[in-house]
Amino acid sequence: MQRLYGRRRGHSLRPHQAALVKTLLPRLSFDLKAPLDPASLYDREQDVWLEIGFGAGEHLLEQAARHPDIGFIGCEPYLNGMASLLAGLETRSLTNVRLLMGDARALLDVLAPA
Repeated sequence: MQRLYGRRRGHSLRPHQAALVKTLLPRLSFDLKAPLDPASLYDREQDVWLEIGFGAGEHLLEQAARHPDIGFIGCEPYLNGMASLLAGLETRSLTNVRLLMGDARALLDVLAPA
């Protein structure tokens, strides 16, 4: 396993954020089975964009809102950033985002060619 540098968590999550991590994150996460076709993560055929290390998710939220016809995969190992993004997804009711809580290298290892 490759070493991940940086924090995985910061301050304690607020109750609503913790609830989103428990309920919403599993619905937006996916299994890392090779070969993974990113387009298969969505209900319809669409292009997929990848954002690695989205921090608190501001850029990912804005891009997903501006491009509802694009599927987005966000990878982030930092729990507090993931919780912030989940709150934004809930507020904006965005459905074109899938999430990987962890190191993006694990995703890159299983992506189908091209």
